[in-house]
Amino acid sequence: MRLFLIRHGHTKIVNGEAILSKEGISQSKELTKKLRKIDFDKVYTSDLERSKNTAKEYSDTFIEDNRLREVYRVLVGGPEKEGTSSNREFEDKKRADEFFQEILKENGNILVFCHGNIIRYFLNKILKSKENLWENLISDNCSVSIIEKNEKELFIRGINLKGDFEENIKNFNNVYLE
Repeated sequence: MRLFLIRHGHTKIVNGEAILSKEGISQSKELTKKLRKIDFDKVYTSDLERSKNTAKEYSDTFIEDNRLREVYRVLVGGPEKEGTSSNREFEDKKRADEFFQEILKENGNILVFCHGNIIRYFLNKILKSKENLWENLISDNCSVSIIEKNEKELFIRGINLKGDFEENIKNFNNVYLE
């Protein structure tokens, strides 16, 4: 199973909500050209507009899942934000872990449109790093990070990929972490 994690396109704030900017729409269209070279068995997206609209450039058929919403930045080493609910970290971790465990039961190529911190969080399920991923792990808009599962283990096939990523991943050495 290969899990393709896509960060949504560039955003702008309109009436307090992050929506795709013109640049984000353009990024999403470019990404779609590359994604069409791969057959996906399922497509998931966060229920937030910026993620859904990035996914819609690829397909109108996807599974919307609110567990793919952004996670609190503290989970990936970021600073606390004043006014954040005291149980936010626990609740975000719980929903993200639930989705991750569920998706690992899937087979084939799975495409997931979501957000930067949840991508960092999923990657760190394999990396098990104590580093500050908030600052040290980049997830650019419309980049692709790939987690692969074989019969025995999970490994990272690529992080923050752009360009012709399908060709690139064939040339990567596997990063196995136990």
